[in-house]
Amino acid sequence: MMPCAPSWKGTRERIHSPKGRSSLIREWLRLLSQQGSDLNQEAEQIRGASVFSGLTARVRNTFRRNRGEYDFSNEVHEAMMGCLACKSCVAQCPIKVNVPDFRARFLEVYYGRYLRPMKDYLVGSLEFMIPSLSRFPAPYNWAMRNTFMRAAMKSLVGMVDSPVICRHSLRQGLRERSIDWATEASILSLTPAQRDRSVVIVQDAFTSYFETQLVLDLVDLLSLLGFNVLVAPFMPNGKPLHVHGFMQAFNKAAEKNLTLLRALDETGLPLVGIDPSMTLTYRSEYKDVSDDLPNVMLIQEWLVEAIQQRPLTGSVPQHSFKLLAHCTEKTSAAASIRQWQTLFGYLGQELEVLSTGCCGMSGTFGHEAQNYKLSKEIYALSWSEIVNSPAHKGQLLATGYSCRSQVKRLDNQMLLHPVQALLSVVQKL
Repeated sequence: MMPCAPSWKGTRERIHSPKGRSSLIREWLRLLSQQGSDLNQEAEQIRGASVFSGLTARVRNTFRRNRGEYDFSNEVHEAMMGCLACKSCVAQCPIKVNVPDFRARFLEVYYGRYLRPMKDYLVGSLEFMIPSLSRFPAPYNWAMRNTFMRAAMKSLVGMVDSPVICRHSLRQGLRERSIDWATEASILSLTPAQRDRSVVIVQDAFTSYFETQLVLDLVDLLSLLGFNVLVAPFMPNGKPLHVHGFMQAFNKAAEKNLTLLRALDETGLPLVGIDPSMTLTYRSEYKDVSDDLPNVMLIQEWLVEAIQQRPLTGSVPQHSFKLLAHCTEKTSAAASIRQWQTLFGYLGQELEVLSTGCCGMSGTFGHEAQNYKLSKEIYALSWSEIVNSPAHKGQLLATGYSCRSQVKRLDNQMLLHPVQALLSVVQKL
């Protein structure tokens, strides 16, 4: 059975199914073994080498590849480039393979032999650059909107439709709301009563810098529900690095992030993340870095229990909402989808979960020029009809940043996050 990969649904090519990719990887490993190459040893050598080490060989191999010289690893690479890292293969397909995991490990070794495209470095470094860019976002935003620069980004870098940074910064919004950063000093200063109702929001680059209002809406919702909100200082999550096979850089980012998150977790305060894909990284990709993982929950996983400890007064008319869940959320935390329904029901609202496949964006996949056509085709398979149906007008909600970005890009519609719908309800109580 192969129809669980979005790229297979969009192309109907066997190499873009989990089974097809698994078969290619097995053959690649067999050929490596025949050549006397140890994959783990080669990966360790790559991680320990400088960026310029082996550059001449990578240039030579890339030149030969572009001239048509055969290398089976190039066939594997073509199949891996179609993977959206949505993890539907992990939970939905009978063979239960983790394509995103072995894709990342393959890319690490592959780009130890060939030159990387410029877009990989841009995507991998974005989390690290964006705090600096956000201090004065006007030049970056101008470049992302300028016709000439957009054309240059597409032809020279291979990226399209890159988002702009919010002008109203999160720091400014938190200051206006008198919200503290979650530091050792601020947590120690809490009274027992404050600690009992405190929660820490763990930032991710996408919502903090490209959807700042969503983070502030979450702060407002939790504050109205009687919680004391703190926000963890921003730290790069590293998920984009893992997706593109920058394994050494990912491990370093994860270890640094874990130091902060463990310290916050040890305070006993609950930690919650907003974007499903980024938040679930702490319990999936991070497990390969350390066994000592902090408990970073999805919003609904924590709130579904916490809200029942704070009785609400008043009521509002029932409204019907319809949820479009993120792929990673559906495959790696399926129970959390029902928790959204429980939360809405607790506030007297109706939430229907609509059946959809992948939206076709999946992080930066849809922003890569080579994937644009396939991204649109995957979106058209299930999302487009739902988004454009008059029956769903004003009711649709989406949990994934990527999903909301794709809808905005392809159908010019703005979908709310479930948090924002709940805020509209609580504000009327």
